Amino acid sequence: MNTVRAQEIISPTIEIADRSFAIITDRSTFEKCQKEILAYRDIVESELLPTLIVYHDWKSPEQLKKELQRLYETVKIEGVIFIGDIPIPMVLKAQHLTNVSTAIPSDRFYDDFGLTFDFLEQSKTNPQLFFYNLGISSPNRIRSTIYSARLKPATDGDTDKYQQINTYLNKAIQARLNKDSIDQVMSYVAYQPLSAWSSHSNFLEEQFPQILKTSTQFQNYKDDKQRTLQNETINQFRRRDLDIAFIRQYPLSNVASIYPNVTFTIFADDPIGNFSEGQYSAGQFTMGKGSTLTVLANTVQPTPHRHPTYLIGSLGMGLNIGQWSKLNNTLESHLFGDPTFAFSINSTDTLTRYVHEGGTKKLVEALSKSKSPEAQSFLLNQLYLHNYEGLSKLITQYYDNSNYATVRYTCIHLADRQEGETRSVLFAKGIKDTDESIRQEVINAISRIGDPIFIPALVDAYIENQHAEGILSAINMALYAFNKDLIKNIAEQRFMTANNFIDNVKAKESFYENQFKGIYLEIDKNIFDTKPASQRQGISDLRTIHYHPSITRYLEFVRNSKMPIDLRIAMLESLSCFGDSYRKQEIIAACKELMVDTRHSKRLRDEARRTLNNIN
Repeated sequence: MNTVRAQEIISPTIEIADRSFAIITDRSTFEKCQKEILAYRDIVESELLPTLIVYHDWKSPEQLKKELQRLYETVKIEGVIFIGDIPIPMVLKAQHLTNVSTAIPSDRFYDDFGLTFDFLEQSKTNPQLFFYNLGISSPNRIRSTIYSARLKPATDGDTDKYQQINTYLNKAIQARLNKDSIDQVMSYVAYQPLSAWSSHSNFLEEQFPQILKTSTQFQNYKDDKQRTLQNETINQFRRRDLDIAFIRQYPLSNVASIYPNVTFTIFADDPIGNFSEGQYSAGQFTMGKGSTLTVLANTVQPTPHRHPTYLIGSLGMGLNIGQWSKLNNTLESHLFGDPTFAFSINSTDTLTRYVHEGGTKKLVEALSKSKSPEAQSFLLNQLYLHNYEGLSKLITQYYDNSNYATVRYTCIHLADRQEGETRSVLFAKGIKDTDESIRQEVINAISRIGDPIFIPALVDAYIENQHAEGILSAINMALYAFNKDLIKNIAEQRFMTANNFIDNVKAKESFYENQFKGIYLEIDKNIFDTKPASQRQGISDLRTIHYHPSITRYLEFVRNSKMPIDLRIAMLESLSCFGDSYRKQEIIAACKELMVDTRHSKRLRDEARRTLNNIN
C-alpha cells in the first residue's frame, strides 16, 4: 500500500496489461467494509480484470475526477464503481442533452472526460451535492471515456449503510460463482400500442435468440384495458432464474417488500435512480434482501425516443454490463450495483476482443465474418465511434440486405448522426420499414431536422400507418415542427390519391382535426404574447417541439434589447436544442454575432457562446 496525493491506493494483485478497473470509496467505508471490498476485488480479478482500490475523504468532484483521469492515463482503467459516500455532481445548463432544465445528478461528470463543467456551489443542506453548469465550451454530446456505477445505500441515516454495502458485496461475489448465460428474459410495458409492443418483442427475440427454445423463457407482459399485470411483474422479479428484466412505464412502489432476484434490470422510462436522495428506489432494488445484482435507471425523467435495448444482445457475447451501458449513456442514465458482471457467452460471435480495438481494419474484417445481428450492429457502431470513412457505404449495404430489424435499426440510428445524402436516402427507406421502431426512429429524427422536404413522407406515413397507434402519435408530434399551411398543401394532394380510405375527404378532415389543435399550436402565440408567463411557457415548449419555421423571429427576439434579459437567455437555451435543425447555420451565425456585440450584456454574450457550442 502506498500514498499518492493523499489518496490511499491498493494495487491490483495481477499484472495490468491492456486494461484495469477501479474501486473508488471513502475512507470510512473502506475501514468498515474492508474485508468485503477486498473479497469483491478478488472475485473481479478472478476474471483477469486487474482491480485497484482507491479510498480517500473526497472533498470535491473535481478532486476525484482528476484522480480518475490520472488512473486512465497510467493504468488504463476501463471503468469504476463508486462505493459509499462519493461526492454527487448536480448538473445545470444541459437542456440540449436531456429532457429537463433542473439540476440533474449525473456521474457523466466523472466518466466522460470530454465534458467540462463550471462550479457553482456546494449545497449547504447536503454537503455531498455539488452544483455545476455544463461548461460553455463543453462538447454537445455524451461519449463516456470509461463506464461507471454507484453502490450507494438507500437510507436517510447512517445506521445500516455499511451493513447494506457488505451484504451487497457478498451478493456480488456469490453471483460470480453461480454465473449463467442469458436464457431467461422478462419484459413489461404499460399501455403501449400493440404494434409497438410487437416491435419491441421482435427486437428482444433477435437480440437473445436463445430465449425462444421454450415458451417460458421469454415472459412478455403488456397492460391493456381489461387487466394490469404489475402484480405478475412483481412475481417475475422474485424468480431466481431470471437473467434480465426490461421495464417501461412501471410506477415502482414499496420496493423493499419485493425482494427482487433478477440479475440485471433496466428501468427505461421512470426516474427512480435519483441517488441524490436517501430513499431512491433503484438503490432499494439493488441493496434489498433479494439477489438482484445491477440496475440501470434514470435520475430524472429520461430523454424521449431513445431505444433502451440498443445493442443489448452484446451482453450474451462477452461484454460486461458496464461496457454495454457506456455505449448507451445519457446524462441521466446510471448503473447501480456491479458493472463488471458478464454473463456466460452463448453465441458463436464473441465481442470482447473488439471492445478496446483501436483500428478499423480488424473491425471491418470481423464484421464481414459475423453471423448474428447483434454482432453486426455492435461492430457497425464501433466503426462509427472510430469515424470510419467507409461507414456510409456499409450502413447502406447492411440496411438494404439485412432481414434483421435490429441491424436495420442500427443503420438508421447511425445515419441519423450523419448529414448528407446517406441520411436522406436511408430515411426515405426507413419511414416505410416493416418494423415500427425503425419507422418511429426516422419520424423522430425528421422532426428534429425540420426540413420541409420531409413533409410529404410524414403525410404518406400517416396515411399508411392507420393500424399503428404509436406511429400516428409520433407523426402528430413531428408535424408540430412544420408550417401548418405547407402541411395542408401537401395533404390536399396526398389524400386525393390515397386508396386505403372509404372516404378520402372525411379522412383528410379527420387528419386536420387531430393535427391542427393542441397546446403546441400555441407556441408562437405564447412567445410573442405580452404576458411574461405565457412567453416563458412558449419558449420552454420549444425544447419539446422544435418549431423550425420561426427561427428568424426567435433570433430577432434574442437580439431585441427591449425584451427582458431572462427571456432572451431562455430563448437561447431553447435554441441550443436545435442542433439537428436544417436551419442551425442561421442560429450559429446569430450566436457568433451576439458573442462579440458589446451592446449586449455579458450574460447574453456568454449564453450565445454556450448555445453556439451546443449546436455546432
